[in-house]
Amino acid sequence: MRLPACTIDASSVIALDHLNLLPQLSFLFSRVLLPRAVQIELFRRRATKDRLKAVLDSYAFVERCDDYDRGTVDILLIERAAQGVEDRGEAEAVVQAAEVGAMVVVDDPWGRKLAESFGRDFHGTFWILKRLFELGLFSSAACRTHFAELFHRGIRLPKTSVNEFLIEIGEMPLSEIDGV
Repeated sequence: MRLPACTIDASSVIALDHLNLLPQLSFLFSRVLLPRAVQIELFRRRATKDRLKAVLDSYAFVERCDDYDRGTVDILLIERAAQGVEDRGEAEAVVQAAEVGAMVVVDDPWGRKLAESFGRDFHGTFWILKRLFELGLFSSAACRTHFAELFHRGIRLPKTSVNEFLIEIGEMPLSEIDGV
């Protein structure tokens, strides 16, 4: 079975980079496409700039994806701009996914709604960690640690779903003791 391709937003890249899990995306996707706006946002962050360059240089499955319908993205962003919100990375990820038939990896609620409106399959960082665990790439204890680290860094995940999953795999749910 051929693995699907995906486009990915910046928040998911940041979370997975923090956990050093970007290379493991090759177990889930044949191609991981980084939209131009996502690249720009990530290259502004000193913490991810060098590591992302290394990933792009080292792993052929992670690709820059600069070709997309800019007009469609601009139209999608008109209403968001009026609300004072900048979501270009999410918009580009969805538009590019629609153009190449890819899945969208996005945590932002607006990005998820947009992906749904474009008929794209979408998942977030929680799903990726869950799938990597199910593939046996790390233990249940490491999975719990990964979730705790992301919550500690302020990365938004569905806490109820995370805790239900942790209980399902035999781990204690995250709590205030974990700084969550």
